[in-house]
Amino acid sequence: MTRNDRAYSQTVFELSGQPYDPDDPKLHTACSQTCRNHLAHVETARLEQALVGLVRHLVRGKWFEDARLWGCLCVAVDGTLCERKRGSSLLDREKRRYALEARIVTPWGWNIPVMSEPVAAYDGEREKQDCERKAFVRLAARLKKAFPHLGICIVGDALYACGPVMDLCRGYGWEFLLTFKEGSMPKVWKDVCDAQLRTGGRDWVRRKDEDGGDVTCGVVAWIDAREMSYESGDGGVDFRVVKYFCWDPVEGAYDGAFVTSFEVGNRDRAVKVVEWGRRRWNVENGFKVEKHDGFGLEHTFCNDDTAGRNYHVLMEIAYALWQVFATGVIPRLAEGCRKMPQSGWAAVIWIATHVIGFRDLPVESVGTMRMRRFHLVA
Repeated sequence: MTRNDRAYSQTVFELSGQPYDPDDPKLHTACSQTCRNHLAHVETARLEQALVGLVRHLVRGKWFEDARLWGCLCVAVDGTLCERKRGSSLLDREKRRYALEARIVTPWGWNIPVMSEPVAAYDGEREKQDCERKAFVRLAARLKKAFPHLGICIVGDALYACGPVMDLCRGYGWEFLLTFKEGSMPKVWKDVCDAQLRTGGRDWVRRKDEDGGDVTCGVVAWIDAREMSYESGDGGVDFRVVKYFCWDPVEGAYDGAFVTSFEVGNRDRAVKVVEWGRRRWNVENGFKVEKHDGFGLEHTFCNDDTAGRNYHVLMEIAYALWQVFATGVIPRLAEGCRKMPQSGWAAVIWIATHVIGFRDLPVESVGTMRMRRFHLVA
């Protein structure tokens, strides 16, 4: 097994700060079953503290300073299938483990995991969707406790465009930016459309072409929906709606709307809302990377719920570290090899870990590889 290669074992011991004796035959890395048995007894909250600590370090290190929307970090929430369990004795609803993810999204494509909350699935075609809002209530409470003073804007799909979610965000002092569709709040949608004809604002959206000229590529409209009743008819809401229709062949056709707590009084702020609302897809892209590029999302690790959750937290830590490394370090390494993709650098690291090991790397001649924050631009 490659995990028992001497160089790889040495690397694992080096990273974990343990002494390595090549003459001791008992020194080898753990097998999958050993990892599973160990993770089954590890408190998940302790691992989650490590992930939260990593995010706190990035926030305090001002890695997200260019990723704030009017002073707030945009935290996108979305559910995903984490793992498929196997076993003839398991019910259909027990064979899938879901979680609601909270991730910080940025203009340069990051979707840094912050924390996740298990979603209790049940029988039915909409098992995950019907439970995400309940999981969001638990997740929001943990997020507020972990970052009590951080300015946060919750970004979500149309599932979260409802009165309870908006009230929850207001209660925590957060902003929100949510996809808005007719099906999520039909009555409110109709009232907004009627109000837009009377008092709404509208303007063209333009971009520069190859010759530097202005090209009209879309139209954006906005409306303040103040003191509008909820879908149930009780209470009142205070939010703004931005609609965007684009026919640009370069950007791609788009027709959508967003509901937000931010003030929207002109075209520039409306376009900014659209830009950040569409960045929710960074999370979907992140799920795709974790599923198909070696991280193991949806892979069957084990049937133990505690070990499965711990595997997922470790995966999120690894994915967060990789994004920071790939954006902050690889650009410097790639200055002499610009055509190397991220998968190629990952393969180089894998080979070095298994063949060379860390101890034999000429650290003195390589020098300190500092992270480059100025690479983090949209």
